[in-house]
Amino acid sequence: MNIKHTTISCPHCGHSMHVDLDFSGGDQDYYDECANCCESIHLNTHINDLEKKLEISVSADDEQLY
Repeated sequence: MNIKHTTISCPHCGHSMHVDLDFSGGDQDYYDECANCCESIHLNTHINDLEKKLEISVSADDEQLY
């Protein structure tokens, strides 16, 4: 299992939260909930094989933040 520990900021309230991402299954698209404001957070992970890195995008609803 390939786990990456990282910190993200909630796109709704800015609260920092730690997430563990399992990228052994390839690209993933899922929702999590902010522990502070309880709003839904959209997480999308992509494995960039060419550059050998994991790319993460975090957004509220359909608005891409970073």
